[in-house]
Amino acid sequence: MNYLNPLPWTSPAKWAWLSLTAFASLPGTFNRTIFDAPWTATVSDPVLQETLTYLNTTDFVAYTPDFLSIIGPNATIEHVQHLPYQSHEAPCYIPSTKQLFFVEWGPPGGENGTHTWQYLLDVETNTLQKITTSPPTVNAHGCVHYDGQIYVVTDGSESESGYVARIDSVSLKRETVVNNFLGQPFMGFNDLEIDREGGFWVTDFRSGWGRGIIPYTPPTNPSIYYINSTTLQTKLVHTTTGNTNGIAISPDSQTVYIPDTGVSEFRPSAKNPYGKREVWAFDVSSGAVLSNKRLLASPVSYFYDGLRVSRGGWLFAGSGDGVDVIDPVTGFVLGSIRVGGGKNVAVNLAFGEHELWIVGRGGVWHVKNIQQRLDREW
Repeated sequence: MNYLNPLPWTSPAKWAWLSLTAFASLPGTFNRTIFDAPWTATVSDPVLQETLTYLNTTDFVAYTPDFLSIIGPNATIEHVQHLPYQSHEAPCYIPSTKQLFFVEWGPPGGENGTHTWQYLLDVETNTLQKITTSPPTVNAHGCVHYDGQIYVVTDGSESESGYVARIDSVSLKRETVVNNFLGQPFMGFNDLEIDREGGFWVTDFRSGWGRGIIPYTPPTNPSIYYINSTTLQTKLVHTTTGNTNGIAISPDSQTVYIPDTGVSEFRPSAKNPYGKREVWAFDVSSGAVLSNKRLLASPVSYFYDGLRVSRGGWLFAGSGDGVDVIDPVTGFVLGSIRVGGGKNVAVNLAFGEHELWIVGRGGVWHVKNIQQRLDREW
């Protein structure tokens, strides 16, 4: 049985285009957990095993023709920074300086898991340096580049609650924007999104507490807050008993996408296969009111961490073995950009024009020469 469709091109990268009709009915026995990629499944059929072994060597795996047209024939992926197998997070690309800002997050790194420094990667030379903002930004976890500045959210630390901060991309001077909800501390921010009007959408989650980075008992269930960037008025827009993680907004700012990663449990830290691992879509109306909640997608494997929306409206999501590209209407996974398998884990990503960077366990990957333009208009 031929499980792969013929590719429409030759490419400098290693591709596979799966035949979903062929995979719909498999011979023999087969099994995998939700945390493992399809190509690591245990199978009894030798022909199927040969196909899976090949898939585990690829750079790009397509499920639909849309993925082929988004990525294109000239794309390549390179592992440009080999870093420890722990979480790397909060990537954002600074076009004016051609640098990628990102962080090392949580234990076992830093000082007992606490980090007062961040990374800057020169994307032309792949030179990496550690930087410290003024004053230091502690335990940064999410980042968006907006209007020439870096905006980050943090878990907080033993002496401060989580906060939203603005960092000058040249001087690295840091200003705290918001660190409380009318006197209530946040439990610790994971990620943020900024809409066309400059409004902040931030995810408040329990992982910083769960990993021992902050001592505070979570004051609420994991939540999403909207912060008006002019008045700094803050409101709760969504809450869950699972866990909040990444967040992204559509190019027209009319739809918000929120992954729920209740699959991750804490104290003790564990992955519960029956926990939530979903992406929900919401309509956004005036005043940042969310409505029409709908289950958009659940990952093929692992769970969705960092989430970005491209200029064309496609969702790109860190999903363990790689980055899944998701149709924003149907929720189908169109294909995956792989980071090499093994211990490597894709956690989050940042867009350039026709390129993107993936950060995670194992370091940084640079995907170049993507056919469609990715960076947004704002």
